[in-house]
Amino acid sequence: MENVKLLLNPRSGLGNRLRAISSFIYFKSLIDADLEVVWIPDSGLNIRYQDLFQPNPRFKLLNPEFKYNLFIRSKFLTTHKLKFIPWLVSLYNIGLSRLLRFDSLIMDWDVSKGIDHLKNVCRKKKRILVITGNQCVDYQKGFQVFVPIDQIAAKIKVVKETFKDHMIGMHIRKGDHKKAIQNSPNHLFENKIDEYLETKPKSFGVFLATDDPDTASSFERKYPDIVFTYPKIFSRNSREGMMDAVVELFLLAGTEKIYGSYWSSFSGVAKRIYGTELEILHR
Repeated sequence: MENVKLLLNPRSGLGNRLRAISSFIYFKSLIDADLEVVWIPDSGLNIRYQDLFQPNPRFKLLNPEFKYNLFIRSKFLTTHKLKFIPWLVSLYNIGLSRLLRFDSLIMDWDVSKGIDHLKNVCRKKKRILVITGNQCVDYQKGFQVFVPIDQIAAKIKVVKETFKDHMIGMHIRKGDHKKAIQNSPNHLFENKIDEYLETKPKSFGVFLATDDPDTASSFERKYPDIVFTYPKIFSRNSREGMMDAVVELFLLAGTEKIYGSYWSSFSGVAKRIYGTELEILHR
């Protein structure tokens, strides 16, 4: 008897993609399905999976194909005030999935409804296509199978050798993330460092992960020999920049406790890699 095929096309940035894959590693076991992943480099994450991570035993990685970019995920179109526009978008996406010989199409709004809803959608289906940057369940064990390639692992090892005995991690999200900038300003992280300096020995240090070079420089100047950063390429569109992002992610994950930014998937993913305690600093 033919097994159920669950094909996942994870979207958005690195954190969103890893969360989506991890959650469907769990979901596939609920419906007794084989999981396949189509990871497509795009403006949100311009790099291949195999350039970041070793082969994953929990799913089969397929070659990226342009046809999966033909589906419409635009929030503007899928939630438009004119009700006939979301209806037409849904009709188009479903029709395209049928042309590609899938029995069921699952996108962000279905994933956000949770496990029970997804099980109903997938009932008696043989070929299921999932296109999402969301997770259907928080499954920490799924993150344990993301193993960096040797080149990245070597960089992580070199940097960790410079760390102090006791390291906390901080992730300060800037860029175009308005919620993080407004709710997790720099002074909250500075206050937390000052608290540690009053109570901790000299062996205490901070690994700071940020997408803003000015923030990195500011903290290094204010807290010399306390704040450590990884000298990365600040770019989401270059192969080297995305590899550096994974180095930074695993360095952050390997600290004793993480202080993260509001509404940032990067902080959440770092927490789940090793089960590190996470506290979001926000006002």
